[in-house]
Amino acid sequence: MKKLFLIITVTFTTVFSSFAEDEKVPVTIHKGDNTTGKITPERTPMRIPVDVYYNIENRVIKVEGSETIDAEVYLYNKYEELVDYSSTINAEFQLTMPGEYTVLIQSEYWYAEAIVNAD
Repeated sequence: MKKLFLIITVTFTTVFSSFAEDEKVPVTIHKGDNTTGKITPERTPMRIPVDVYYNIENRVIKVEGSETIDAEVYLYNKYEELVDYSSTINAEFQLTMPGEYTVLIQSEYWYAEAIVNAD
């Protein structure tokens, strides 16, 4: 009986630890254009279906959004240098170095930012 319990315990721990989970990163959305610096005040928060996920084991940042959203995605490191770029909203970025990264999602009328700690 003890062997059976031990086998079941070991099986469950290896199965559950083998799957990498994506950690959801908070996204801040602003109305206006980031390039001109003009930001209009917004009385109610904008609801834009954009999510950013970070997979710790694979070191991958994943940006997901509706296909109808016309936006570009930029990935900057902590020195504000452009690391990667995608012309579509649904993008994946493989990180090669640890550190802090900023994901900038730029649309015509709004932009969103997310900060990922890849340590």
